[in-house]
Amino acid sequence: MIIGLVKTIRPINLLIMVFTMLFLRYFYFKTNLDLFAIQLAASDLEYIWLVLSIVAAAGAGYVINDLFDQESDKINHPDRAAAMGVLNRKQLILYYTALLVLSFTFAALSMHSGALPIAITAFFNVVLFLYSYRLKKLPFVGNIVVSGAIAFLPAYALLYDIPLTFYRIPTDQYEQISKVILEEKFNDFIFFFMEMAFFINLVRELTKDILDLNGDSKMNVKTIPAIYGEVRSARFAAILTAVATIIMITHPIFNDHLLSRSYFIGATGTFLVLSMISLWRSNFNKASVSLKIAMFTALMYMPVFHFVFGHYDI
Repeated sequence: MIIGLVKTIRPINLLIMVFTMLFLRYFYFKTNLDLFAIQLAASDLEYIWLVLSIVAAAGAGYVINDLFDQESDKINHPDRAAAMGVLNRKQLILYYTALLVLSFTFAALSMHSGALPIAITAFFNVVLFLYSYRLKKLPFVGNIVVSGAIAFLPAYALLYDIPLTFYRIPTDQYEQISKVILEEKFNDFIFFFMEMAFFINLVRELTKDILDLNGDSKMNVKTIPAIYGEVRSARFAAILTAVATIIMITHPIFNDHLLSRSYFIGATGTFLVLSMISLWRSNFNKASVSLKIAMFTALMYMPVFHFVFGHYDI
């Protein structure tokens, strides 16, 4: 049963979220702010509570998703605890409730200047519930919603810490530092990561819908593949992957930053192209793996440039 509880909350996906938040704080924000001897507003402990609140909310989202998908998962994912009957409906509801409570508890502990963590946690929980209950059954709407929620994480890391950090800077230093760091570096970098996270996760969601086509069709879930078929959906996902690759390669954030452009083209771009080819050839499992590796390589940009080069090229 314990193994079933752990698997239900998709630990690998949660680890990616944890690494995203930690890498942004310690390998990007802190690295750049240290150049100006500026300390982040939130303490390390407060930030850990924030990360745990995200983990709990996301875990709750996975649990409620499995609760609503019990029947279709008997076809699509028969190895999942809910589909196998390892966790019954009552246990799933209790598990979901416990994670909800934990998400708000951790969010409250993370507050350092306002109620932003509580508001964002409530927003995440509502969106993830609506996604599982209704939105995922609507063609493309559910894909966009869940991709947008994941893409918001980098912005959340910025909003939680950076505005208050800059507010505490002496007035005579604020204008110059704000322009150099916040406007020219942090905002551009975060928006770039949000764009990439959105497109890659959108393709991943479409790929999962294709893999889940049999069960979704029998449960009358109107996903893109259920309406337009496997082949056309795969072509559409491949085109979206091509768009993401082009955006990454030509993004203005890389102007005058050859090292960063080379890293993303060589590492992330390679696996995006592999996933695009796999989708075009209807090799969906291979495409899914390639997309996960593309996400991982993009995420690893931060520690690689922190430890290998000792600074950021962007």
